[in-house]
Amino acid sequence: MEKHLSSAVASCKGDGADVLASRGVDCVFLTCFDDNIPFFASMLGRGGIRLHRACTVEMADFLLLATRGTVLVLDTTFLDGSWQDALAMTRRLHPLVTALICADPVDREFIVSAQERGVFDVIWLPIELERLRWAIWTAHAATLERRLWLAEREHEYRSKPHAAAGFYLDAAK
Repeated sequence: MEKHLSSAVASCKGDGADVLASRGVDCVFLTCFDDNIPFFASMLGRGGIRLHRACTVEMADFLLLATRGTVLVLDTTFLDGSWQDALAMTRRLHPLVTALICADPVDREFIVSAQERGVFDVIWLPIELERLRWAIWTAHAATLERRLWLAEREHEYRSKPHAAAGFYLDAAK
């Protein structure tokens, strides 16, 4: 990673999350438009974000698995469906992945339902690079928080199996 860290990476380091900044982010961008993707991939890569382009929901699923991606950025439409299809796939197959949506201002009426369905943030077109970078790092942090929360719950569950059994035995008496 370069010496000139983005403000998002620098703030992550300041919070004591050196692992977050050192490992970077694997982000899948689901879009059928490839006009800006090489530019975004190049510019975001300098800040520790690896951008992987998918043009179908199936490809996005594969890339999230293959890269252990933590963030899914969606266009409102793409080759084999819409953001609703992608969100359904994410909820079903990748429940800890955080989703962002890129929307045109004419899509404002649909965005309310997108946020109700679990979209973490909306990035309005035309996409501003710094806004995209900040949104991806914030979404990545949210995914890591979800993973940590889940790991803590699993640890609590596994460390106290006898307590749960004791409860049932006491309740049966």
